[in-house]
Amino acid sequence: MTTPRPRDLVTAQAQALQSAVAALPDTADPGAFTKLRERHPEADPAVLAALATQVRLRRRAADRLGPWAAEMVLEEEALQQATRRDVARYRSARLSERLGEGEFTIADIGCGLGVDARALAEAGFHVLAVELDAWRAEAAEVNLAVYAERVRVLLGDALSLDESILESCDAAYVDPARRTSGGPRRIDGGRSRATTDPAEWSPPWPWVLALSERMPVVAKVAPGFDARRASPGADVEWIDHDGETVEASVWMGSLGRAMRRATALTADRAESLEAPRAEPPAAGPTTDQARRFLVEPSPAIARGSLLGDLAVHLGADRLDGGGWLTADVTPATLLARTWRIAEEVPHGARELRTWLRGRGSVTWKTADAQVSATTWDRRVGHRSGDGPAITIVITGQGRAFAVDRVQDRPHRDD
Repeated sequence: MTTPRPRDLVTAQAQALQSAVAALPDTADPGAFTKLRERHPEADPAVLAALATQVRLRRRAADRLGPWAAEMVLEEEALQQATRRDVARYRSARLSERLGEGEFTIADIGCGLGVDARALAEAGFHVLAVELDAWRAEAAEVNLAVYAERVRVLLGDALSLDESILESCDAAYVDPARRTSGGPRRIDGGRSRATTDPAEWSPPWPWVLALSERMPVVAKVAPGFDARRASPGADVEWIDHDGETVEASVWMGSLGRAMRRATALTADRAESLEAPRAEPPAAGPTTDQARRFLVEPSPAIARGSLLGDLAVHLGADRLDGGGWLTADVTPATLLARTWRIAEEVPHGARELRTWLRGRGSVTWKTADAQVSATTWDRRVGHRSGDGPAITIVITGQGRAFAVDRVQDRPHRDD
């Protein structure tokens, strides 16, 4: 049985079949799938199976890609590594700001399924999208067909491209594949496994650094990227999307100003905070008095060592010099979540068990503590009663607070 190619999944016949597959209550139900095959004896069973996979992947991709998911040919491993639509759009807009006015061509190296190339094209760039994997390169061509006047997809290894090809571009966006051969089988029959060694990325990190000496480069890396691997003048930016750190970007060459930066995004908003990489992290103002609110910094703030800067920015204090801020005013910011303190509660597991007796279910927050929320839950062993659910913050400084979530709007204590 031949594995269908991406173009096999977008023919008129395939699109009609996909509508029938999408109508199934459960595409993984063997009985329902058998009935579908009986209703369409003319259909290639391999194409039907591939279309069922596409339906499942598109449903799974909706949170990551939004409405783009319904229009794309997907592959599971590539989808796992694909940039979120909101992040791709944000980065493209920022690249446009950094490059200034004019017509620019961006080399998208490691374009995968074409998510970033689409965002770059929408931002007004011409794009040379380079992909080493043949199945994904064809999928990118299919996914970017509507942008054919602005985007060219090239199947090949960036390391062996003719230098004149990259020299025809004004800047490069590089998304190294952080996988090597071996591992689970993919939709196209290939196998790969994850790697954290930058020397094993494709293209490898030393090559990316060398490229940044020839042209402006922005590279997508994992959130755990060691900023010391970036070139001295580069910006390293950690990006949170809907409260989760999803990736980091390294802005090199003329795109960088030697800053460390935390950015929080939603579908329609972006907020950033930055400080020079060469300067030690700011300590920020501290207090041992818990005020009306606890402020939980966005994860990117911690990764960028910007907690003290955030305290100053929000007019808050670091509680006991730890990872939580405290304030009298609810800050309206994407860079933090705010919790109203109901009361300070006992910190010990036994005392907490007594205090919780008869109360409802508990959610533990241990953002800056050495012991995980799961461990605290096991230590306390609270049996939920009929009372309302409660959230307890355990700080790394041996304090605990019962809290309620505050909506992201300005608020002052009357």
